[in-house]
Amino acid sequence: MVRVALLLSALIFLPVVRAEEGVTETADTLDLVILSMGLNILIAAALLWFIIKHKDNFVQNRLFLSIIALLFFANGLLFAAEGFLQLKGATLSAQSVVFLSMLTVSMDFYTAMLFPIIFVLFPSPIFTQRKHVIAFGVLVAVTYLVLLTIGVFELLPLAGIIFVSNIIMLPAFLIPIRWYLLYRDSPSQIERNHAVAAAMLGIGILISQGMFSWPSLFIFGGETLVGGLTGLTSASVSGTVSWTVVFNHSRFIMTSMFLLYIVFKELTVSKEIVSPPLRLVALTVFFVGIANAMVRGLVDDPLLSTLWEFFAIRGTYGLVRPLIIVYLLLKFNLINMGNPDVRRVARLVALVLISVWVAMVFEIFQAFLPIPQLLSAAIIGVVLAFLIGWEDRVFEDVARESEDSQLSIIDEFVEQDDVSRFIALGLLTMIIGCFLAFVISGM
Repeated sequence: MVRVALLLSALIFLPVVRAEEGVTETADTLDLVILSMGLNILIAAALLWFIIKHKDNFVQNRLFLSIIALLFFANGLLFAAEGFLQLKGATLSAQSVVFLSMLTVSMDFYTAMLFPIIFVLFPSPIFTQRKHVIAFGVLVAVTYLVLLTIGVFELLPLAGIIFVSNIIMLPAFLIPIRWYLLYRDSPSQIERNHAVAAAMLGIGILISQGMFSWPSLFIFGGETLVGGLTGLTSASVSGTVSWTVVFNHSRFIMTSMFLLYIVFKELTVSKEIVSPPLRLVALTVFFVGIANAMVRGLVDDPLLSTLWEFFAIRGTYGLVRPLIIVYLLLKFNLINMGNPDVRRVARLVALVLISVWVAMVFEIFQAFLPIPQLLSAAIIGVVLAFLIGWEDRVFEDVARESEDSQLSIIDEFVEQDDVSRFIALGLLTMIIGCFLAFVISGM
């Protein structure tokens, strides 16, 4: 029944909606923002359901899932605020526009500050004592609120805030790199699993930290790694690039070099221990980076450049990250797939993920090369029918328990109730961040 409903939606509802759009409206980024919002909130809600209802899962897995749920929930709020701005921005008051804009900034910073906690917990916890895990979580939450307060009230320049936040993030970025460098060629299957899982997680999380712009290391000298920091790299004031800017760019250089090494290693690793999914993901990001360099260097059309920047760079990580994370959850058995209820919900999430991805691909395609609406609807229906037909086989293949999906488990390194405490702390921190955005707007 679920498959029939999805197929009917593709063949009936999508053509009706898209027939009302003009060619210009097809290129609007609002559709992709809404898709990203819905997908992130759906995954966050599903993970929270897993965590709360199924406490028989390892506490190590539940704690990691709680942080991932907070990450997706924050991303969902970010896309919701951005979508509302695009949809109703012209009719909103100046205070409301400032509030929504600051909300996107605070949630973007919130997700960035969750990265250290994620890398500390997966694929195996760095801290094995409860007091160290709790202290680290509280430290990250307090740092986020302090830096956000300083930024909201402009107590320090933006470059200084980024500099301080990098002091926390840069060492954390080294954790998945260390896992991969140490254990990719290990004779132990579990250690190789840790290396592959760390690399997949590193790409999924750090894809928003400049991985798509890796060619700028060689073409542009590294000064255009991130468009949002172009103001910081301007040498018009002093004529030189300060050491603060160099340090702030180091996290983007680090992630780009991490990607390049993964590509090299996965192409040269022995056939017996190759990981096809990791190779596919790394090569995809690698070639999108080449396309990104070509667009930036050859395309002079501002509209096309803006569309590419959103769809292929910022918009993509809103949908790429959920796909990689869901793969990790299934592949490495972070949820109890032996439970029929869990398996049913996980399969439903996978079906929705397929549907959203099909819609996303055609939104991106039509943004650059509009095609007739009826032809687009027909193609969507055929693709959905084909993918849903293969869903059972792919799902079972990824979710099955096997030797290449085992990770080290540390029993009871925190208490079961600490999971709900981390969720409460994360939500409270998120609410305070939203309140600071409300304060700066003057509402």
